[in-house]
Amino acid sequence: MGHQSRFYMTPKDMGDFERRLREKTDFIILLSESPTSSPRVVDSLNFSENGKPWYFKYLARPEDLDAIVMRHLPEQGYWWVQDSPSPVIEFGPCPFDGKSLGPSRLYYVDTFLGPDREWTEKSEAFRKWAKRVHTLLKKSLKWRASYSDYIGADAQAWVDAGGQLVTDTGQPITW
Repeated sequence: MGHQSRFYMTPKDMGDFERRLREKTDFIILLSESPTSSPRVVDSLNFSENGKPWYFKYLARPEDLDAIVMRHLPEQGYWWVQDSPSPVIEFGPCPFDGKSLGPSRLYYVDTFLGPDREWTEKSEAFRKWAKRVHTLLKKSLKWRASYSDYIGADAQAWVDAGGQLVTDTGQPITW
């Protein structure tokens, strides 16, 4: 079963959420890609490289690092985190250019289709931890029922001051 929440957060909201999360639980942040078969660990949800933010990241428990499955994509020249069998939560920053703010999501699955083509449940420890992270995210943001998503306090203040929220496809959201 999959669990997902869509949200709008500015980099400030992201930093505030990361601090709250660090107060409640231990976790590591992984980039979706790695030059080796080992996941690449970074120190911030707002991690950027060469002036560009990484949009595909994962959260994981440090004790689950060895259980993360990587897939080699030789044509691209890197390894990719396989989120289905891995004990990870997909979590990325929202695209933000100062003029518009796009959505992102928190997403994880409890079960996955194993190599024997049978549904396999992820560990109970991971499921409890992922639910705690998901709950903290929802409690940290404001629910927008009309759009079925959440918004951070700084993002809401930015919108109230004239900032523009956009959809996944870049279309403006009108109020």
